[in-house]
Amino acid sequence: MSDRIKRALFILMRLYHNQAGNTLAIVAAAMLPLAGMVGGALDISRGYLAKTRLQQACDAGALAGRKVMGSSGEISAAVTLEVQKYVNFNYPVGYLGSSPFTVTPTLGSNDQIELTISTTIPTVIMKLFSWNTMSISASCSARNDYTNIDIVLVLDVTGSMACAPSRSTSSCNSYYSSNSGKTGTTTAGKSFKFVTEELDSKKVNISRIQALRTSLTNLQAQMATIETQFNVAPENSRKRVRWAIIPFAQLVNAGLSQDSTGATLYSRKPNWFNTTGTYQSTSNSSTRQSISHDSNWISTTWDGCIEELKTSNSITLTSGHSAPNNLPSDAFDLKFDTEPSSTDTRWTVTDPSKAGNPVYACPKPMREFSKLTATQFNDYFAFNTGFAAEGRTYLDSGMLWAARLLSRTGLWKLENEATYHSFPVTRYVIFMTDGEMQTDGSVYSSYAQENYWRRTTAAGADGDSNHTARWLMTCNAIKNMDVKIFAISFSAGSSVTQDMKDCSSGNGFWYRADDASDLDDVFRDIGENIGSLRLSR
Repeated sequence: MSDRIKRALFILMRLYHNQAGNTLAIVAAAMLPLAGMVGGALDISRGYLAKTRLQQACDAGALAGRKVMGSSGEISAAVTLEVQKYVNFNYPVGYLGSSPFTVTPTLGSNDQIELTISTTIPTVIMKLFSWNTMSISASCSARNDYTNIDIVLVLDVTGSMACAPSRSTSSCNSYYSSNSGKTGTTTAGKSFKFVTEELDSKKVNISRIQALRTSLTNLQAQMATIETQFNVAPENSRKRVRWAIIPFAQLVNAGLSQDSTGATLYSRKPNWFNTTGTYQSTSNSSTRQSISHDSNWISTTWDGCIEELKTSNSITLTSGHSAPNNLPSDAFDLKFDTEPSSTDTRWTVTDPSKAGNPVYACPKPMREFSKLTATQFNDYFAFNTGFAAEGRTYLDSGMLWAARLLSRTGLWKLENEATYHSFPVTRYVIFMTDGEMQTDGSVYSSYAQENYWRRTTAAGADGDSNHTARWLMTCNAIKNMDVKIFAISFSAGSSVTQDMKDCSSGNGFWYRADDASDLDDVFRDIGENIGSLRLSR
């Protein structure tokens, strides 16, 4: 082989075995698939961002339109305009190069607003591969969850409610001791006892009960907005909002409780009450005396408070009882559906003058389920109508009456239809207290002077513990009636006890409020939960 050919072969073999420069060739060959991968990721990210923004715009538009639609059941031009306004605000025209799209809401079942929006956005990198646009869409619907609404307000009006929220328990007790026992007369001419409500240096009412009045006014305004929407519908298909109000302390004023017509419970059902009662003697604490009260005494002297039905003192936190069906045979007070027909099953009129003149405080009369105007509602909570603070904290007393008013098989079953005008009735209890259970065996309570009568506690037993058992049993019974319970603990440094949490309907249904502003926020949140617009999907 000639030298020339050998040199040529040698050079070719060196080139064959030399790998220098291969990377450049490989990178060049890989550029197209790499560009596709990176470009695809970039464009997909832009598409995801656009779709998320479009979904948010869809949701906002549907909710806004449903709010404007109210109870009309029609998608008017105003409704469509509102939907379009919110969609365009949240997803501006041309966002990320989006193509124009139409916003046309439609009416779905159960008066839902339904909306589907579709558009395309241009690709940035993938257009190099002839993928010029990406399609995105969003679907949503909004419904109005308003049903008929029944709200029972179970409100602590004990003496500490006259204190400023900032006071500690000991400070409030001192204030209470110095400012209690005042007597006033309501605008209706009935007398009531109260604690002077605390004022600041500028004479502004800063008491807890005043904060409660303000928060309740705001809650009613929220519900009034819902009622305005309800009232758009024809009368025969109109939903409603009703209130029941139960102020409680050591007693509850059921005798003068008014129904929707303004008639008192005693005037409607006098046979539900014992006007002859057995009381502790004023002259001898170990002697019982039977006292009969005539119609004149009932109409001029009786304040409306009652002693509870016969009960059993064997009910404790560990007794295993539950209301209303797993109870001692003589625990008639916790058998919510019992028709008063005997001395043991009727409420007895209170008469502190025949009971040794013990510490006594009778709250304002209850209000049974009624539709109330703003004026009627706010007047109820005014001081000069008797909504005032006085008495001890018996948490079970108010909830017991809530159970009676709510039972669909009990004494108020005719007021508790499952539907009204073919729409379901959703029911709530708002339970508010500024303290924990604080019973006192020497005061005149719903079970008279418990140190003497032993109606709920055996000798030496813990009264607070037994009343807590009754309270929690009643809370559970109410929840079993398909009623939601909101529980509020109000005052600075207050804690939401486990008992309060257990009484409520669970997480999201119990609250702590340190001051007036907090309490207002709590009631506003509850109002939004009771009547709310919701996204269906």
